[in-house]
Amino acid sequence: MYFKLLGASLIVFAAYTYGYNISSMYQKRVLQLKELLLALEMLLAEVNYGLTPLPRAFINVGKKLKKPVGTVFSEAATLMLKSKGLSAQECWKKALERNCDALQLSRNGMELVDRLGLVWGQCDKSGQLKQIALIQELLRQALEEAENEYHKNDKIWKYLGLLGGLTMVIFLL
Repeated sequence: MYFKLLGASLIVFAAYTYGYNISSMYQKRVLQLKELLLALEMLLAEVNYGLTPLPRAFINVGKKLKKPVGTVFSEAATLMLKSKGLSAQECWKKALERNCDALQLSRNGMELVDRLGLVWGQCDKSGQLKQIALIQELLRQALEEAENEYHKNDKIWKYLGLLGGLTMVIFLL
């Protein structure tokens, strides 16, 4: 009898944990989009007011941010400094590819972050600032959508996991 109760408890716990993990994925997406917006604000300040070269600005921004967003900036800076023949865009793309598994962004969010690489070093300072401002606005819209998805799906996945586990236990009994 105790083994059945223990097994049933483990099934319910595992199903709830599964639902909770899916729910936390939505939360991580929101947090990472906020982190990206913060990164762009800091980068604008570094480049616009500090007149910092791009690799150094990436290093400064990467140190101040949490993983995995900070890691993307740090790795892009490292690639820029070590790879003499690669453009800033190629370094950004490689850094994104290395960290894409850690980023919980949607397809739209990843396209925006990838598109951000097109900005680096392609035009003059004012052109880059305009492009960064445009991508910031698009990221704000993506953040709003992600927050709506999170609020809509958070409780659903938690309850679905719990109720799914209880349903499995009932069928097994």
